[in-house]
Amino acid sequence: MDKMFLTELLVTRLSHDLVGNIGALSNAVELMADEDDDDKEDINKILTLSSSVLSKRLKFFRLCFGLSNAKVNSLEDLNNIICDYISTIGNPNYKIEYSQKISTPKIYKFIMPAVMMMADIVIKTGKISVFETENSLRIEVSSEDKLNLNKLKSIENVLNNEKPEYNISSFAPLYYLLAYTNENEVKVYLDGTSLVIGE
Repeated sequence: MDKMFLTELLVTRLSHDLVGNIGALSNAVELMADEDDDDKEDINKILTLSSSVLSKRLKFFRLCFGLSNAKVNSLEDLNNIICDYISTIGNPNYKIEYSQKISTPKIYKFIMPAVMMMADIVIKTGKISVFETENSLRIEVSSEDKLNLNKLKSIENVLNNEKPEYNISSFAPLYYLLAYTNENEVKVYLDGTSLVIGE
């Protein structure tokens, strides 16, 4: 993929993921100046929630897509950053669990965009498990509820060098992962509801 087009996709996707909470912050600040004291508690809740979401997402995006001089120092740090990001997506009434069984945090550049992409197929509750096998890294999604099979199909399309069926910018994490793995001559493919990186 052309690097400029990949950049455009990433900017579009990240802007989409940030703009809602930025708008909520802006509106809440405006309301703070106009509303009565009785409404300030609700406004403060909006400010607290939106700023927390923005902080967690920006930290994740910085590590996922930023220069590699911003490193993850431990497995615990990687786990916490990913868990914080996952807590900001989907419906707050439906939790997405995350677990990882990996040997080093140095592979975060593979894990983070893969987790970001696969989290998009969870509609309600679900679990994302990241673990190593002898020759690969697997990002496995499971759920007792339905998963977004249309999104999963489009992920497969992208992996097969075809266009997704809708909204190409939402697949920016996958295109980024593929650019990163191609540089390292590593294969990426789907195995059911698992994204596999490696052999």
